[in-house]
Amino acid sequence: SSGINAEYGDVTKECQKEIVKEAAMTQSSKTVVENVVRKLDADKVEREKRRTNVVVLKAPEPKKDSTTDQKKSEDMEFCRNVLKIPSKDLDTCWRAGKIDNTKPDYSRPLIIKLKNEGLVQEWTKDGKGYRTDRGHRINK
Repeated sequence: SSGINAEYGDVTKECQKEIVKEAAMTQSSKTVVENVVRKLDADKVEREKRRTNVVVLKAPEPKKDSTTDQKKSEDMEFCRNVLKIPSKDLDTCWRAGKIDNTKPDYSRPLIIKLKNEGLVQEWTKDGKGYRTDRGHRINK
C-alpha cells in the first residue's frame, strides 16, 4: 500500500512540475507576443509620423562655419527658394546622419516635413523631384 502511495505521490509531483512548466512557458509566450505587438504598434506609429516626410538627396550642405540655427535656417531657405515649397506647406526640415568632413562634396539627406500627407503627394507627383544642376530638373 505504501508503494502505491509513493508512486502516486511521484506521479502527482511530476504532473505538478509539468503544469508549472507549461504555465511558465505559456506566460513567457504571452509576454513575447505582447512585446511583439507593442513593437509593431510602435513601428506603425513611427511610419504614420513619417508619412509627411520627403527626403531630398544631394541638397547642398549649409556653410560649414554656420551655427546650428543658421544651418537650419539655410536649409529652410533652400526648401522655400530652390524647391519652391511655400512656407504654408512647410513644417520643418533637418539633416539625417553626421557630417562627413573626409568627403568634400558629401551632403547628408535633407528630410522635409510637410504639413500633411496630401502635400507629400503633390510635391512628389512628378517622380523624384529636385535634381542638382547636373540633373537639370527642379520641380514646381
